[in-house]
Amino acid sequence: MSLKIQTPPPHGGKLVDAVIRDEGKAISMAAGAPAYDIKPTRSIIDGNPIRNIYREIMSIAYGFFSPLDRFMSRNEVENVLKERRLLDGWLFPFPIIFDISEEDLRKLGVKEGDRVLLRLKGQPFAVLDIDEVWRFDPRDIADRTFGTPERNPEVVKRRFDEKHPGWLIYRSMTGLALAGRVYVINEPVFKDPYNRFWYPPAKSREEIRNRGWRTVIAHQTRNVPHTGHEHLMKNAAYMGDIEPCHGILVNAIIGAKRLGDFVDEAILEGHEAVNKYGYISPRRHMVTMTLWDMRYGNPLESLLHGIIRQNMGCTHHMFGRDHAAVGDYYDPYSTQILWEKGIPSFGLPAPPYDVDKGLKIRPVNIKEFWYCPKCGEIAYSDTCGHVDVAQRFSGSFIRGLIAEGIEPPPIIFRPEVYRVIVKWWRIYNYPFVNKKYLELKERELEVDLKPMEVSSRR
Repeated sequence: MSLKIQTPPPHGGKLVDAVIRDEGKAISMAAGAPAYDIKPTRSIIDGNPIRNIYREIMSIAYGFFSPLDRFMSRNEVENVLKERRLLDGWLFPFPIIFDISEEDLRKLGVKEGDRVLLRLKGQPFAVLDIDEVWRFDPRDIADRTFGTPERNPEVVKRRFDEKHPGWLIYRSMTGLALAGRVYVINEPVFKDPYNRFWYPPAKSREEIRNRGWRTVIAHQTRNVPHTGHEHLMKNAAYMGDIEPCHGILVNAIIGAKRLGDFVDEAILEGHEAVNKYGYISPRRHMVTMTLWDMRYGNPLESLLHGIIRQNMGCTHHMFGRDHAAVGDYYDPYSTQILWEKGIPSFGLPAPPYDVDKGLKIRPVNIKEFWYCPKCGEIAYSDTCGHVDVAQRFSGSFIRGLIAEGIEPPPIIFRPEVYRVIVKWWRIYNYPFVNKKYLELKERELEVDLKPMEVSSRR
């Protein structure tokens, strides 16, 4: 018999809502504040845009990162790096830093206690109330964020370097930061296709209630789905104490990604095609997104994913092999290690749901699906006796086929999903993230902003 499970509360007990919807109040909040035009973080290696802090502002203000409601101070970053906890004790895996150049800070002429108007695409967007101006060593922050083999031997296999996109984001920061609360004062309007998938936590929870889902399992994605992902979703929803799970919430990470990943539009519409064409019933499947320039942090990223999806109203989260990882920096099952017994060197002596001020969302840890040529079907882990001939789903192999213009066979890729890739291939003249796409994405972003007249100091 299935256990009766209720939607967990937001992480920290209450959703952050820092979006000012009253225009008069918004204009009043921004009046007289010096204006700063948000700039991307660019790679110190090749100059590519690898992060836009507007996405972090959106995820803070709309409650995805609850209970975090601000950019972190020096002490809070230290606490996160040492214990993976905010200063109030709640679990949180990554430093969230508003970095700024020395030149821009000098031009702004601000100090602690001042307010800054943040502009995006030339329009007022948000305000930041400065609690602290502080300095840091980007390399030190990068190393301590992801861990080292010496400090974190349970899961870290080799030192991180500039080939790791998350390490590179922190390494490419300026070394000067503004800490303080942030508020969105001019709600962005999402472009197509992003507008169809924007379910911030309050809206997601409302949708889950309207659908009557008591149990909801989250599927993290940064990929267009192949049938291995589809089997992961279908089978994870029947595992553990959720037989069956009422809903599957796909949550795509939207933002700057590493070269060679699928473009964001294809990721969203590819997952949409899975239920649109009946491979998973749309009654049990919902595609959403989170704005975040992914850190590819494997167990630490999984902790952030748990926070985000608990805030969105999920009861469970599926975790597979090499969750949110690139390269061989981490043990491929380090996420399962975290969620099964904890990682003491990261400040978690027990699983995230079994520590004080931890998470309520529960894991469903999964090994992997593969194609068995003898059975002629998809198999899970060692459930059939032909592991010696297992043909594993390789994202690199599938991307290689697609890059050559070869449609993968239906046993590993749904034709309707492939057509989504082709659609965006025609638009961008390439099916994957490249330098041209990163620059275009940075210029266009996922949103537009309406004009807002605000008197500010330039």
